[in-house]
Amino acid sequence: MSLLLRSRIIMAGALVVAVWLAWQLATGDYFWPVLATVVTLGASLVIAFRVSLDAIVIGGLIFGYLVGNRGFAQLMPSVQLPLLPAEIGLLLAGGWLAVQCAQQRTLPFRRNLLNGCVLAWIVAGTVRVLFDVGHFGFVALRDYAMIYYASFFFIAQHVASGESRGFLLRALVAASVVQPIAAALTEVFPDFFLNQFAVRGVPLIYFKGDLALTFTAVSALVLLLNTRGVHRWWAWPLATVELLYVIAGENRASMLGAVVALTWLSFSTARRIVGIQVASLAATLLVVSGLALLTDNPWAQRKFDATVERVASIGDLMGRGTYVTEESSMKGDNNRFRAVWWRTVVQDTLQQNPVFGLGFGYDLARNFLKEYNPDMADEFSARSPHSIVVSTIGRMGLVGFAVLACLVALMVVRTWRVVRDPEVEFPTLGLWAAVWVIFVSACLGVVLEGPMGAVVFWSLLGIANAPRSPAPGGNTLESVVETGAALHPAARETDLEASPSR
Repeated sequence: MSLLLRSRIIMAGALVVAVWLAWQLATGDYFWPVLATVVTLGASLVIAFRVSLDAIVIGGLIFGYLVGNRGFAQLMPSVQLPLLPAEIGLLLAGGWLAVQCAQQRTLPFRRNLLNGCVLAWIVAGTVRVLFDVGHFGFVALRDYAMIYYASFFFIAQHVASGESRGFLLRALVAASVVQPIAAALTEVFPDFFLNQFAVRGVPLIYFKGDLALTFTAVSALVLLLNTRGVHRWWAWPLATVELLYVIAGENRASMLGAVVALTWLSFSTARRIVGIQVASLAATLLVVSGLALLTDNPWAQRKFDATVERVASIGDLMGRGTYVTEESSMKGDNNRFRAVWWRTVVQDTLQQNPVFGLGFGYDLARNFLKEYNPDMADEFSARSPHSIVVSTIGRMGLVGFAVLACLVALMVVRTWRVVRDPEVEFPTLGLWAAVWVIFVSACLGVVLEGPMGAVVFWSLLGIANAPRSPAPGGNTLESVVETGAALHPAARETDLEASPSR
Protein backbone atom coordinates (compact mmCIF):
# COMPACT_ATOMS: atom_id res chain seq x y z
CA MET A 1 0.00 0.00 0.00
CA SER A 2 1.36 3.38 -1.00
CA LEU A 3 2.01 6.07 1.58
CA LEU A 4 -0.54 8.41 -0.08
CA LEU A 5 -3.32 5.80 -0.01
CA ARG A 6 -2.59 4.91 3.60
CA SER A 7 -2.71 8.60 4.60
CA ARG A 8 -6.06 9.05 2.86
CA ILE A 9 -7.53 6.01 4.63
CA ILE A 10 -6.35 7.32 8.01
CA MET A 11 -7.79 10.79 7.29
CA ALA A 12 -11.11 9.30 6.19
CA GLY A 13 -11.31 7.18 9.32
CA ALA A 14 -10.44 10.16 11.52
CA LEU A 15 -13.14 12.23 9.81
CA VAL A 16 -15.75 9.52 10.44
CA VAL A 17 -14.73 9.29 14.10
CA ALA A 18 -14.84 13.10 14.45
CA VAL A 19 -18.37 13.28 12.99
CA TRP A 20 -19.53 10.45 15.27
CA LEU A 21 -18.04 12.14 18.36
CA ALA A 22 -19.70 15.41 17.39
CA TRP A 23 -23.03 13.57 17.12
CA GLN A 24 -22.48 12.09 20.60
CA LEU A 25 -21.89 15.57 22.00
CA ALA A 26 -25.00 16.93 20.28
CA THR A 27 -27.16 14.19 21.80
CA GLY A 28 -25.78 14.83 25.29
CA ASP A 29 -23.67 11.66 25.59
CA TYR A 30 -20.26 12.73 26.89
CA PHE A 31 -18.66 9.37 27.60
CA TRP A 32 -16.97 8.63 24.26
CA PRO A 33 -16.03 12.27 23.53
CA VAL A 34 -14.46 12.59 26.98
CA LEU A 35 -12.68 9.25 26.60
CA ALA A 36 -11.35 10.25 23.17
CA THR A 37 -10.19 13.60 24.57
CA VAL A 38 -8.40 11.94 27.49
CA VAL A 39 -6.69 9.40 25.24
CA THR A 40 -5.63 12.07 22.75
CA LEU A 41 -4.41 14.41 25.48
CA GLY A 42 -2.54 11.59 27.22
CA ALA A 43 -0.84 10.51 24.00
CA SER A 44 0.11 14.11 23.23
CA LEU A 45 1.61 14.59 26.70
CA VAL A 46 3.54 11.33 26.47
CA ILE A 47 5.04 12.47 23.15
CA ALA A 48 5.63 16.07 24.25
CA PHE A 49 7.25 15.33 27.62
CA ARG A 50 8.81 11.99 26.61
CA VAL A 51 7.63 10.27 29.75
CA SER A 52 5.58 7.15 30.37
CA LEU A 53 1.80 7.01 30.73
CA ASP A 54 1.94 6.29 34.45
CA ALA A 55 4.04 9.43 34.99
CA ILE A 56 1.45 11.50 33.12
CA VAL A 57 -1.32 9.99 35.25
CA ILE A 58 0.42 10.54 38.61
CA GLY A 59 1.52 14.06 37.68
CA GLY A 60 -1.98 14.90 36.45
CA LEU A 61 -3.63 13.58 39.62
CA ILE A 62 -1.22 15.50 41.87
CA PHE A 63 -1.93 18.70 39.95
CA GLY A 64 -5.66 18.03 39.79
CA TYR A 65 -6.15 17.33 43.48
CA LEU A 66 -3.90 20.16 44.66
CA VAL A 67 -5.54 22.74 42.38
CA GLY A 68 -9.03 21.39 41.72
CA ASN A 69 -9.39 19.55 45.03
CA ARG A 70 -12.98 18.46 45.78
CA GLY A 71 -14.27 19.71 42.45
CA PHE A 72 -11.72 17.70 40.49
CA ALA A 73 -12.39 14.68 42.71
CA GLN A 74 -16.07 14.58 41.68
CA LEU A 75 -15.54 14.62 37.93
CA MET A 76 -16.84 11.58 36.03
CA PRO A 77 -16.54 10.82 32.31
CA SER A 78 -20.21 9.84 32.16
CA VAL A 79 -23.14 9.08 34.43
CA GLN A 80 -23.18 5.63 32.84
CA LEU A 81 -19.60 5.09 34.04
CA PRO A 82 -19.37 6.32 37.66
CA LEU A 83 -15.59 6.26 37.88
CA LEU A 84 -13.81 9.14 39.60
CA PRO A 85 -10.34 10.47 38.67
CA ALA A 86 -8.58 8.50 41.42
CA GLU A 87 -10.07 5.20 40.28
CA ILE A 88 -9.47 5.97 36.60
CA GLY A 89 -5.88 6.93 37.35
CA LEU A 90 -5.37 3.79 39.43
CA LEU A 91 -6.65 1.61 36.57
CA LEU A 92 -4.51 3.35 33.95
CA ALA A 93 -1.28 3.74 35.91
CA GLY A 94 -1.69 0.44 37.74
CA GLY A 95 -2.35 -1.40 34.51
CA TRP A 96 0.64 0.25 32.85
CA LEU A 97 2.84 -0.69 35.83
CA ALA A 98 1.58 -4.28 35.73
CA VAL A 99 2.48 -4.58 32.05
CA GLN A 100 5.96 -3.15 32.66
CA CYS A 101 6.58 -5.46 35.61
CA ALA A 102 5.42 -8.45 33.55
CA GLN A 103 7.77 -7.54 30.72
CA GLN A 104 10.71 -6.98 33.06
CA ARG A 105 9.78 -9.90 35.34
CA THR A 106 10.02 -7.73 38.44
CA LEU A 107 7.75 -6.83 41.35
CA PRO A 108 6.39 -3.28 41.77
CA PHE A 109 7.76 -2.87 45.29
CA ARG A 110 11.24 -2.66 46.76
CA ARG A 111 12.70 -4.77 49.50
CA ASN A 112 12.71 -2.32 52.38
CA LEU A 113 10.66 -1.93 55.55
CA LEU A 114 8.55 1.00 54.36
CA ASN A 115 7.48 -0.87 51.23
CA GLY A 116 6.70 -3.94 53.31
CA CYS A 117 4.63 -1.90 55.75
CA VAL A 118 2.57 -0.25 53.02
CA LEU A 119 2.02 -3.67 51.47
CA ALA A 120 0.92 -5.02 54.87
CA TRP A 121 -1.53 -2.08 55.11
CA ILE A 122 -3.10 -3.06 51.79
CA VAL A 123 -3.17 -6.78 52.59
CA ALA A 124 -4.70 -6.30 56.05
CA GLY A 125 -7.39 -3.97 54.70
CA THR A 126 -8.16 -6.25 51.76
CA VAL A 127 -8.57 -9.31 53.96
CA ARG A 128 -10.85 -7.34 56.27
CA VAL A 129 -13.08 -6.00 53.47
CA LEU A 130 -13.59 -9.51 52.03
CA PHE A 131 -15.65 -10.30 55.14
CA ASP A 132 -17.58 -7.01 54.89
CA VAL A 133 -18.71 -6.79 51.27
CA GLY A 134 -21.35 -9.50 51.65
CA HIS A 135 -22.92 -7.73 54.62
CA PHE A 136 -22.51 -4.02 53.80
CA GLY A 137 -22.26 -4.14 49.99
CA PHE A 138 -21.05 -1.10 48.07
CA VAL A 139 -20.69 0.97 51.26
CA ALA A 140 -17.89 -1.35 52.37
CA LEU A 141 -16.04 -0.78 49.10
CA ARG A 142 -16.44 2.97 49.51
CA ASP A 143 -14.90 2.88 52.99
CA TYR A 144 -12.20 0.51 51.69
CA ALA A 145 -10.89 3.36 49.52
CA MET A 146 -8.69 4.46 52.45
CA ILE A 147 -6.80 1.21 51.88
CA TYR A 148 -6.52 0.85 48.12
CA TYR A 149 -5.41 4.46 47.63
CA ALA A 150 -2.10 3.28 49.14
CA SER A 151 -1.44 1.57 45.78
CA PHE A 152 -0.39 5.01 44.50
CA PHE A 153 2.66 4.70 46.75
CA PHE A 154 4.07 1.87 44.64
CA ILE A 155 3.11 3.48 41.33
CA ALA A 156 4.66 6.85 42.22
CA GLN A 157 7.76 5.18 43.66
CA HIS A 158 8.24 3.21 40.45
CA VAL A 159 7.81 6.31 38.28
CA ALA A 160 10.11 8.46 40.45
CA SER A 161 12.83 5.79 40.39
CA GLY A 162 13.43 6.45 36.70
CA GLU A 163 13.83 9.37 34.36
CA SER A 164 10.29 10.64 34.97
CA ARG A 165 11.09 11.93 38.48
CA GLY A 166 11.82 15.39 37.09
CA PHE A 167 8.42 15.49 35.39
CA LEU A 168 6.66 14.66 38.68
CA LEU A 169 8.61 17.40 40.48
CA ARG A 170 7.70 19.91 37.78
CA ALA A 171 4.05 18.95 38.08
CA LEU A 172 4.26 19.38 41.86
CA VAL A 173 5.93 22.79 41.58
CA ALA A 174 3.41 23.95 38.96
CA ALA A 175 0.55 22.86 41.21
CA SER A 176 2.15 24.65 44.17
CA VAL A 177 2.25 27.89 42.19
CA VAL A 178 -1.35 27.65 40.99
CA GLN A 179 -2.93 26.20 44.17
CA PRO A 180 -2.85 29.32 46.40
CA ILE A 181 -4.11 31.46 43.52
CA ALA A 182 -6.98 29.05 42.86
CA ALA A 183 -7.84 28.85 46.57
CA ALA A 184 -7.90 32.65 46.86
CA LEU A 185 -10.04 33.08 43.75
CA THR A 186 -12.62 30.56 44.96
CA GLU A 187 -12.97 32.63 48.13
CA VAL A 188 -13.41 35.89 46.20
CA PHE A 189 -15.66 34.55 43.41
CA PRO A 190 -17.47 31.53 44.87
CA ASP A 191 -20.53 31.79 42.61
CA PHE A 192 -18.44 31.74 39.45
CA PHE A 193 -16.56 28.60 40.43
CA LEU A 194 -19.67 26.82 41.70
CA ASN A 195 -22.00 27.65 38.83
CA GLN A 196 -20.12 28.84 35.74
CA PHE A 197 -16.72 27.12 35.93
CA ALA A 198 -18.32 23.68 36.03
CA VAL A 199 -19.06 20.61 33.92
CA ARG A 200 -22.58 19.17 34.16
CA GLY A 201 -23.07 21.03 37.42
CA VAL A 202 -19.79 19.81 38.96
CA PRO A 203 -17.29 22.63 39.67
CA LEU A 204 -13.82 22.07 38.27
CA ILE A 205 -12.23 23.85 41.25
CA TYR A 206 -13.83 23.57 44.67
CA PHE A 207 -11.83 23.27 47.89
CA LYS A 208 -12.75 21.18 50.90
CA GLY A 209 -12.32 23.65 53.76
CA ASP A 210 -9.59 21.98 55.82
CA LEU A 211 -7.68 20.72 52.78
CA ALA A 212 -7.42 24.22 51.32
CA LEU A 213 -5.12 25.29 54.16
CA THR A 214 -3.34 21.92 54.31
CA PHE A 215 -2.45 22.13 50.64
CA THR A 216 -1.50 25.78 51.03
CA ALA A 217 1.10 24.69 53.59
CA VAL A 218 2.27 21.97 51.21
CA SER A 219 2.59 24.52 48.39
CA ALA A 220 4.61 26.85 50.61
CA LEU A 221 7.12 24.17 51.54
CA VAL A 222 7.44 22.90 47.97
CA LEU A 223 8.11 26.41 46.65
CA LEU A 224 10.53 27.09 49.48
CA LEU A 225 12.72 24.09 48.68
CA ASN A 226 12.37 23.81 44.90
CA THR A 227 13.44 27.26 43.76
CA ARG A 228 16.78 29.04 43.43
CA GLY A 229 18.39 32.06 41.85
CA VAL A 230 16.01 34.71 40.52
CA HIS A 231 13.01 32.49 41.32
CA ARG A 232 13.61 33.02 45.02
CA TRP A 233 12.53 36.64 44.78
CA TRP A 234 8.92 35.63 44.10
CA ALA A 235 8.83 32.09 45.52
CA TRP A 236 10.14 32.80 49.01
CA PRO A 237 7.84 35.80 49.71
CA LEU A 238 4.92 33.77 48.34
CA ALA A 239 5.85 30.88 50.64
CA THR A 240 6.00 33.28 53.60
CA VAL A 241 2.55 34.68 52.80
CA GLU A 242 1.15 31.16 52.46
CA LEU A 243 2.59 30.07 55.81
CA LEU A 244 1.19 33.20 57.45
CA TYR A 245 -2.19 32.42 55.91
CA VAL A 246 -2.03 28.89 57.31
CA ILE A 247 -1.06 30.05 60.80
CA ALA A 248 -3.72 32.76 60.83
CA GLY A 249 -6.32 30.46 59.25
CA GLU A 250 -9.13 28.65 61.02
CA ASN A 251 -7.84 25.11 60.51
CA ARG A 252 -5.63 24.06 63.39
CA ALA A 253 -4.59 20.74 61.86
CA SER A 254 -2.85 22.41 58.93
CA MET A 255 -1.17 24.89 61.28
CA LEU A 256 0.11 22.03 63.44
CA GLY A 257 1.22 20.13 60.33
CA ALA A 258 3.20 23.13 59.09
CA VAL A 259 4.90 23.46 62.49
CA VAL A 260 5.85 19.76 62.50
CA ALA A 261 7.25 20.02 58.95
CA LEU A 262 9.30 23.13 59.77
CA THR A 263 10.62 21.40 62.88
CA TRP A 264 11.84 18.48 60.79
CA LEU A 265 13.47 20.87 58.31
CA SER A 266 15.24 22.73 61.11
CA PHE A 267 17.47 19.66 61.56
CA SER A 268 18.40 19.53 57.87
CA THR A 269 20.79 21.36 55.57
CA ALA A 270 17.89 23.71 54.76
CA ARG A 271 17.95 25.14 58.29
CA ARG A 272 19.08 28.56 57.07
CA ILE A 273 16.17 28.88 54.67
CA VAL A 274 13.80 27.68 57.39
CA GLY A 275 15.35 30.17 59.80
CA ILE A 276 14.68 33.03 57.39
CA GLN A 277 11.06 31.94 57.03
CA VAL A 278 10.56 31.52 60.78
CA ALA A 279 12.14 34.93 61.42
CA SER A 280 9.82 36.49 58.83
CA LEU A 281 6.78 34.80 60.39
CA ALA A 282 7.86 35.85 63.89
CA ALA A 283 8.42 39.45 62.80
CA THR A 284 4.98 39.62 61.19
CA LEU A 285 3.29 38.13 64.24
CA LEU A 286 5.23 40.53 66.47
CA VAL A 287 4.00 43.49 64.45
CA VAL A 288 0.39 42.27 64.64
CA SER A 289 0.78 41.67 68.39
CA GLY A 290 2.20 45.15 68.85
CA LEU A 291 -0.67 46.72 66.95
CA ALA A 292 -3.15 44.72 69.00
CA LEU A 293 -1.62 45.45 72.39
CA LEU A 294 -0.39 49.01 71.93
CA THR A 295 -3.01 50.49 69.62
CA ASP A 296 -6.75 50.27 69.06
CA ASN A 297 -6.47 48.61 65.68
CA PRO A 298 -9.58 46.34 65.53
CA TRP A 299 -8.25 44.07 62.77
CA ALA A 300 -4.97 43.41 64.59
CA GLN A 301 -6.80 42.86 67.88
CA ARG A 302 -9.17 40.35 66.26
CA LYS A 303 -6.36 38.44 64.56
CA PHE A 304 -4.22 38.41 67.70
CA ASP A 305 -7.03 37.14 69.94
CA ALA A 306 -8.14 34.53 67.39
CA THR A 307 -4.60 33.18 66.93
CA VAL A 308 -4.01 32.97 70.68
CA GLU A 309 -7.28 31.14 71.20
CA ARG A 310 -6.62 28.70 68.36
CA VAL A 311 -3.19 27.82 69.75
CA ALA A 312 -4.66 27.40 73.24
CA SER A 313 -7.47 25.21 71.92
CA ILE A 314 -4.99 22.65 70.55
CA GLY A 315 -4.24 21.48 74.09
CA ASP A 316 -7.89 21.65 75.17
CA LEU A 317 -8.61 18.04 74.21
CA MET A 318 -12.01 17.81 75.88
CA GLY A 319 -13.20 21.25 74.73
CA ARG A 320 -13.77 22.68 78.19
CA GLY A 321 -12.25 26.08 77.37
CA THR A 322 -14.13 29.26 76.50
CA TYR A 323 -13.43 30.95 73.17
CA VAL A 324 -15.00 34.32 72.49
CA THR A 325 -13.64 35.49 69.13
CA GLU A 326 -15.74 34.91 66.02
CA GLU A 327 -13.00 32.89 64.32
CA SER A 328 -12.44 30.60 67.33
CA SER A 329 -15.87 30.40 68.93
CA MET A 330 -16.53 26.88 67.62
CA LYS A 331 -13.16 25.39 68.58
CA GLY A 332 -14.41 24.07 71.92
CA ASP A 333 -17.38 22.39 70.26
CA ASN A 334 -15.10 20.89 67.61
CA ASN A 335 -12.84 19.46 70.31
CA ARG A 336 -15.78 17.92 72.18
CA PHE A 337 -17.15 16.61 68.87
CA ARG A 338 -13.91 14.76 68.16
CA ALA A 339 -13.31 13.61 71.75
CA VAL A 340 -16.77 12.03 72.08
CA TRP A 341 -16.61 10.41 68.62
CA TRP A 342 -13.09 9.04 69.13
CA ARG A 343 -13.94 7.62 72.55
CA THR A 344 -17.16 6.06 71.25
CA VAL A 345 -15.45 4.35 68.28
CA VAL A 346 -12.62 2.97 70.43
CA GLN A 347 -15.08 1.68 73.04
CA ASP A 348 -17.33 0.04 70.43
CA THR A 349 -14.33 -1.61 68.78
CA LEU A 350 -12.90 -2.96 72.03
CA GLN A 351 -16.30 -4.31 73.07
CA GLN A 352 -17.34 -5.92 69.76
CA ASN A 353 -14.19 -6.94 67.86
CA PRO A 354 -10.94 -5.53 69.28
CA VAL A 355 -8.59 -7.57 67.08
CA PHE A 356 -10.05 -7.10 63.59
CA GLY A 357 -12.33 -4.08 64.09
CA LEU A 358 -15.91 -3.32 63.12
CA GLY A 359 -15.22 -3.56 59.41
CA PHE A 360 -15.61 -1.46 56.30
CA GLY A 361 -19.20 -0.36 55.84
CA TYR A 362 -20.02 -0.26 59.54
CA ASP A 363 -21.55 3.06 60.61
CA LEU A 364 -18.96 4.47 63.01
CA ALA A 365 -21.23 7.43 63.78
CA ARG A 366 -24.21 5.41 65.05
CA ASN A 367 -23.46 5.29 68.78
CA PHE A 368 -21.62 8.60 68.66
CA LEU A 369 -24.77 10.43 67.56
CA LYS A 370 -26.80 8.80 70.33
CA GLU A 371 -24.43 10.26 72.91
CA TYR A 372 -23.46 13.55 71.29
CA ASN A 373 -26.71 14.78 69.72
CA PRO A 374 -29.50 12.38 68.64
CA ASP A 375 -31.26 15.23 66.78
CA MET A 376 -28.42 15.29 64.23
CA ALA A 377 -29.06 11.72 63.04
CA ASP A 378 -31.30 12.67 60.10
CA GLU A 379 -28.86 15.23 58.66
CA PHE A 380 -25.50 13.75 59.65
CA SER A 381 -23.69 12.11 56.71
CA ALA A 382 -20.01 11.93 57.78
CA ARG A 383 -18.60 8.40 58.00
CA SER A 384 -15.10 9.12 59.29
CA PRO A 385 -14.39 10.12 62.91
CA HIS A 386 -12.01 12.86 61.70
CA SER A 387 -8.82 10.93 62.35
CA ILE A 388 -7.08 8.29 60.26
CA VAL A 389 -5.89 6.68 63.51
CA VAL A 390 -9.40 6.27 64.92
CA SER A 391 -10.77 5.26 61.52
CA THR A 392 -8.14 2.52 61.36
CA ILE A 393 -9.02 1.26 64.83
CA GLY A 394 -12.73 1.25 64.01
CA ARG A 395 -12.34 -0.46 60.62
CA MET A 396 -9.46 -2.90 61.30
CA GLY A 397 -9.04 -3.05 65.07
CA LEU A 398 -5.72 -3.58 66.77
CA VAL A 399 -4.30 -5.33 63.71
CA GLY A 400 -4.81 -2.24 61.56
CA PHE A 401 -3.59 0.05 64.33
CA ALA A 402 -0.38 -1.99 64.67
CA VAL A 403 0.30 -1.71 60.93
CA LEU A 404 -0.38 2.04 60.98
CA ALA A 405 1.87 2.49 64.04
CA CYS A 406 4.68 0.66 62.23
CA LEU A 407 4.14 2.87 59.17
CA VAL A 408 4.40 6.04 61.27
CA ALA A 409 7.51 4.74 63.04
CA LEU A 410 9.18 3.97 59.71
CA MET A 411 8.23 7.41 58.41
CA VAL A 412 9.89 8.96 61.46
CA VAL A 413 13.07 6.91 60.99
CA ARG A 414 13.18 7.56 57.25
CA THR A 415 12.58 11.30 57.70
CA TRP A 416 15.29 11.56 60.35
CA ARG A 417 17.80 9.87 58.07
CA VAL A 418 16.87 12.19 55.22
CA VAL A 419 17.07 15.43 57.20
CA ARG A 420 20.40 14.43 58.73
CA ASP A 421 21.92 13.46 55.38
CA PRO A 422 24.34 16.24 54.35
CA GLU A 423 24.08 15.17 50.70
CA VAL A 424 20.29 15.19 50.49
CA GLU A 425 18.74 17.34 47.77
CA PHE A 426 16.38 20.11 48.77
CA PRO A 427 13.42 18.88 46.69
CA THR A 428 13.56 15.59 48.61
CA LEU A 429 13.36 17.54 51.87
CA GLY A 430 10.34 19.37 50.49
CA LEU A 431 8.64 16.05 49.67
CA TRP A 432 9.10 14.67 53.18
CA ALA A 433 7.97 17.95 54.73
CA ALA A 434 4.81 17.89 52.59
CA VAL A 435 4.15 14.28 53.61
CA TRP A 436 4.19 15.27 57.28
CA VAL A 437 1.87 18.24 56.74
CA ILE A 438 -0.74 15.97 55.18
CA PHE A 439 -0.33 13.16 57.71
CA VAL A 440 -0.63 15.44 60.74
CA SER A 441 -3.76 16.94 59.20
CA ALA A 442 -5.08 13.41 58.63
CA CYS A 443 -4.77 12.67 62.34
CA LEU A 444 -7.20 15.50 63.08
CA GLY A 445 -9.48 15.54 60.05
CA VAL A 446 -10.97 13.62 57.13
CA VAL A 447 -7.96 13.53 54.80
CA LEU A 448 -6.69 10.04 53.99
CA GLU A 449 -10.17 8.54 53.80
CA GLY A 450 -10.90 10.44 50.56
CA PRO A 451 -9.00 10.84 47.29
CA MET A 452 -8.32 14.57 47.71
CA GLY A 453 -5.76 13.95 50.44
CA ALA A 454 -4.98 10.24 50.09
CA VAL A 455 -3.84 10.26 46.45
CA VAL A 456 -1.53 13.21 47.05
CA PHE A 457 -0.18 11.79 50.32
CA TRP A 458 0.62 8.30 49.03
CA SER A 459 2.03 9.66 45.78
CA LEU A 460 4.35 12.12 47.55
CA LEU A 461 5.44 9.43 49.99
CA GLY A 462 6.27 7.14 47.06
CA ILE A 463 8.23 9.86 45.25
CA ALA A 464 10.09 10.77 48.43
CA ASN A 465 11.00 7.13 49.13
CA ALA A 466 12.12 6.39 45.57
CA PRO A 467 15.86 5.72 45.22
CA ARG A 468 17.91 8.27 43.34
CA SER A 469 20.78 7.59 40.99
CA PRO A 470 23.93 9.74 41.43
CA ALA A 471 23.51 13.21 39.98
CA PRO A 472 25.51 13.76 36.81
CA GLY A 473 27.68 16.79 36.26
CA GLY A 474 29.03 17.48 39.71
CA ASN A 475 27.36 19.17 42.66
CA THR A 476 25.10 21.72 40.97
CA LEU A 477 22.01 20.76 39.01
CA GLU A 478 19.47 22.90 37.23
CA SER A 479 16.52 24.39 39.12
CA VAL A 480 13.38 22.33 39.45
CA VAL A 481 11.38 25.33 38.30
CA GLU A 482 13.49 25.60 35.17
CA THR A 483 14.20 21.99 34.24
CA GLY A 484 12.64 19.72 36.86
CA ALA A 485 15.96 18.51 38.27
CA ALA A 486 17.13 19.00 41.84
CA LEU A 487 19.67 21.38 43.30
CA HIS A 488 22.47 19.97 45.42
CA PRO A 489 22.42 21.46 48.95
CA ALA A 490 26.05 22.54 48.75
CA ALA A 491 25.24 24.71 45.76
CA ARG A 492 22.24 26.14 47.58
CA GLU A 493 24.31 27.02 50.61
CA THR A 494 26.83 28.82 48.39
CA ASP A 495 24.01 30.57 46.57
CA LEU A 496 22.48 31.64 49.86
CA GLU A 497 25.75 32.98 51.23
CA ALA A 498 26.28 35.06 48.10
CA SER A 499 22.81 36.49 48.24
CA PRO A 500 22.52 40.19 49.15
CA SER A 501 19.28 39.39 50.96
CA ARG A 502 21.22 38.02 53.93
